[in-house]
Amino acid sequence: MKRYAVMLASFALLTVCGRAGQFGTGFAISPKGYLVTCHHVVRDAERVIVHCEDGYLEAKIVALDPRNDLAILKVEKWPGKYLGLSSSEEVTHASEILAAGFPDPSVLGRNPKISTGIVNAMSGVRDDPRYIQISAPVQPGNSGGPLLSSSGRVVGVVASGLNSMDRMAHGGYLPQSVNFAIKAELILPLLKAISVSVPKIGTRTRSGPKQVNRSINAIALIEGIKQNEQIYGGSPPGVSRAGLREAASPGQPAGGPSLVSLRGSNTPSDGTAGPWIFQDSHVRPLEPGEVSRLSKSSLWRARNEIYLRHGFIFPTAEGQQFAREFGNLYQPVTPSVDAVKQKLSPVEVANLRLIANHE
Repeated sequence: MKRYAVMLASFALLTVCGRAGQFGTGFAISPKGYLVTCHHVVRDAERVIVHCEDGYLEAKIVALDPRNDLAILKVEKWPGKYLGLSSSEEVTHASEILAAGFPDPSVLGRNPKISTGIVNAMSGVRDDPRYIQISAPVQPGNSGGPLLSSSGRVVGVVASGLNSMDRMAHGGYLPQSVNFAIKAELILPLLKAISVSVPKIGTRTRSGPKQVNRSINAIALIEGIKQNEQIYGGSPPGVSRAGLREAASPGQPAGGPSLVSLRGSNTPSDGTAGPWIFQDSHVRPLEPGEVSRLSKSSLWRARNEIYLRHGFIFPTAEGQQFAREFGNLYQPVTPSVDAVKQKLSPVEVANLRLIANHE
């Protein structure tokens, strides 16, 4: 029952980077061009684009942490500011916080947005200790943006909110600004793994225009480009000035702006269109009907992509070829099946069992 409850809690969460062009936010933590964002912003991208004031920069994924939904990007010649990191212990209940990002850029445009609120809790759904619950409003596109304390330092990474549709269907109410950020200390092991030291800002930036200005100049709109997709409203690299405050609005996307779903697509493929069978099998319970429609080869892929997310080192030629299809999204770090099993979430365990029942 406890495991089932955790699965329901995961299903009730949604990521705040939806299907609005696979957009998110990133923020610089170093003048050398290292940016933090959420893993789900870039997880199925063939290319990662960092939109800047006068164009865009190509980003390289240098570290991934799917379990904690974090990613580190690297760009050359970063033109903006950077933010200092701090432990989430810097804030507590009712502490004032600020979130910076690019909510739903296909509708609201590419100018950065600021929202404010307070810390509601120092834990997430089912008291998950990795998260901070906040009242600041966030939308699709805010994922990966910095959550700043009154000192101007980053104490969290905006990541998710409570799924309104799920809570209305199963709880009978609509959540009121129930959002979550990943605690900043979870970034540090990723940086250590790639030998990146984070410069410390010597003085704090007090709340007010100066802090807002620095935050705006340290963030960028992140776009994950899937295979055969075009860059959204971008132009070739030509960045010459720091800052994003005057970023031009993008051109109208095909079909015009629309309201977005905050969850990933639930539509399974048969292994022929892109590498993923289920792009979100690590965060939602799969349905028996969508699994039963898969071919034998697609069932194999659906099972192994769950292992791939945890960096399983495939021992066979077939598995290695499968892993190469995912490019930089695959980080081979886990040598054994037993080691992967230690990392699996309850949702992933349930999905593996369902897939095995149909293989």
